[in-house]
Amino acid sequence: MTDQGTPGQNPVPGYYYAAGDPPGTVRQWDGTQWLGDPMPAPPGAGGMVDDNSKFATLGIRLGAVLIDIVIVIVISVLGLLAFGDVDTSDSSFSATGGAEQILVGLAITVVYIALIAVKGATPGKMMLGLVITTEDGSTTPIGAQKAVMRSLPYIVGIIPVLGILVVLGSLIVSLIMISNDAERRSVFDRIGNTRVITK
Repeated sequence: MTDQGTPGQNPVPGYYYAAGDPPGTVRQWDGTQWLGDPMPAPPGAGGMVDDNSKFATLGIRLGAVLIDIVIVIVISVLGLLAFGDVDTSDSSFSATGGAEQILVGLAITVVYIALIAVKGATPGKMMLGLVITTEDGSTTPIGAQKAVMRSLPYIVGIIPVLGILVVLGSLIVSLIMISNDAERRSVFDRIGNTRVITK
């Protein structure tokens, strides 16, 4: 293998163009050396191959998650109202059922997985211009298998009590991972072998 040098002025681990490789490709840099073979750069990678600027930041990813949470809450309330499973008789608001909540949660999860598989984004990510790609950044949408794998914590989240703990734990660990990872990958990205980039 020829010596490709370091990736410009940014030695942070990530995917960069390596001198001597074919144009339009990137290679993994671990902070000290190049790993693997050249692979196609993500569509519209732009600055990503030079400085990782295309990896979605923690702030914008949090924004997308908050949008998705609001959408899920609204749909859940409407779904439970449709089942007659929400008690509003004393000016308070409480969900009273179990099976109906699981059914509504399952329906929402299936829709979100389908959006990720077909569109490469959740509604929150679409609104903020984010795209979920395969690990090497070359393919979006990512397809059903990766969408399901990426969504495993949310699938488990359908289970009452335990599911909430799993989702909250995954989100907290993801905050730490995105903050400390050069590619800003979360728990969900690691499970599904994906990454989130800006368009």
